Amino acid sequence: MDHLDAARIMAADCLCFRARRAARAITRAYDTALRPTGLQATQVTLLNVVALGPEGARPMGQLAEIMALEISTLTRNLRPLEGAGLITVGRSDTDRRVRVVRLTEAGKTRLAAALPYWNRAHAEIVATLGDAAATTFRTTLDDVTRAMKSAEQRPVADD
Repeated sequence: MDHLDAARIMAADCLCFRARRAARAITRAYDTALRPTGLQATQVTLLNVVALGPEGARPMGQLAEIMALEISTLTRNLRPLEGAGLITVGRSDTDRRVRVVRLTEAGKTRLAAALPYWNRAHAEIVATLGDAAATTFRTTLDDVTRAMKSAEQRPVADD
């Protein structure tokens, strides 16, 4: 089998390619709508996950797990939010070894201000896909995430 055969097989079957392509298309729509807020879709998502934590805070490890990110990538993604004063990253009050991300008052305000822009993008995406397809897509993505997390936790068999 040569490289073209390999490329054809992967191009025809690759779930990763399709998932990333769909994610980029959807992200582009949210980014465009959110532009007036100065936030990107990925930043709004991070702010949401932090905001939904107890008292508007999440331990870094928990945040990384929810976002399916490596800690180093999460740290890199949090820097602009911290620099803008939308979050703080500090130590847990109960365990000094644990770093905790907290939403600031400015972060709460910016997140609330982003909602109408997010709503617009979301409505356009749902209208484009159709309600049933959007619901199926959301459910499928959640199912895939759970399945992949479960697969990651299974022991690797020795060959």
